[in-house]
Amino acid sequence: MEHQQDYSQYTTTNFFSDEQFIRHVLNGDEASAAYWDLVAKQYPEKVTVMEEARIWVLLINKQPAYHPATDQSQLWSRVSTEISAYEHQQQRYYRPLKIAARWAGSIAATILLFIAIREWAAQGERSYRTDFGKHEQIILPDESVVTLNGNSLISYSRTWKSDKPREIWLHGEAFFEVKHVAIKNRLQESDSFHVHVSDLELTVLGTRFNVKNRRNTTEISLLEGRIRIEKTGKGAFVRVLKPGDAFVYDSSKQQLKDLERKPQINKAWTNNEMDLDGYTLQEILNVLEDTYGYEITLQTPQLAQRRLTGTIPATNAEDILFVLKKVFNLKINQKGNHLIISQN
Repeated sequence: MEHQQDYSQYTTTNFFSDEQFIRHVLNGDEASAAYWDLVAKQYPEKVTVMEEARIWVLLINKQPAYHPATDQSQLWSRVSTEISAYEHQQQRYYRPLKIAARWAGSIAATILLFIAIREWAAQGERSYRTDFGKHEQIILPDESVVTLNGNSLISYSRTWKSDKPREIWLHGEAFFEVKHVAIKNRLQESDSFHVHVSDLELTVLGTRFNVKNRRNTTEISLLEGRIRIEKTGKGAFVRVLKPGDAFVYDSSKQQLKDLERKPQINKAWTNNEMDLDGYTLQEILNVLEDTYGYEITLQTPQLAQRRLTGTIPATNAEDILFVLKKVFNLKINQKGNHLIISQN
């Protein structure tokens, strides 16, 4: 197989849309393998995007595409019902006026008004913020689900345009269950879901992952699917995560490194639990401050790096404090939201 195509300007999306590349990934033979090996040698700078495209092809062919719960016939039925209700109201209060203007297109005007009201209500940005120690589950316009941890904020456009990527901004901690909307082998920019956190952009398709952004660090833990982490500007990098990967990004040092804790540990909070494996006492105290709103003074600093194992209930901060008090034999004095912790 001779190499004739110019791939110098190809991006991940271009490779993903290339029928020959798709056939190679899904049903490749020796000839196609030789062809794409040759492409990789001639365009070594494209190896990374080729691998990303290969991952997306396999991922999308593995997942059923998302279909809205409301089909067109149901949607039109709802519209017709609302129009009928509106007309009934018009007949009741403005019957003489409507009779006079019946042949002037009143039904068309009603539909236009209905659409205008719907469009007006859908404009602008929507935000959700949780109080300290509270969880909230948000259903996004595409039926993706975001579970917000305490003291966290997300924001997004009220309506996502069909020709634009889905975008969301996060401060705090959230667990994402993103709907897969791409049609098989037809990845477009509008199919992607972007999470903006700190100075990073996360690009995902159908994926389950946790993101925690506190104290100038961002922890990203992937349970299912694929995530592309990208930072532009100074210290730019790109990293593609696979299930089981967990990374922490230090925005002050602009460094990305492996996270010791496993992804499953980092989502325990969604079940009102705290998996202590991989946490130091100081990190647990940080959670109590960041998520539950306490101000903590540890008067025995030599305890800060002590570790615990196991899973404890975390329905509220008192659950966590009770375990810490018993395991480490601590004395906890509370003055309002200020906790003073020392050795017994």
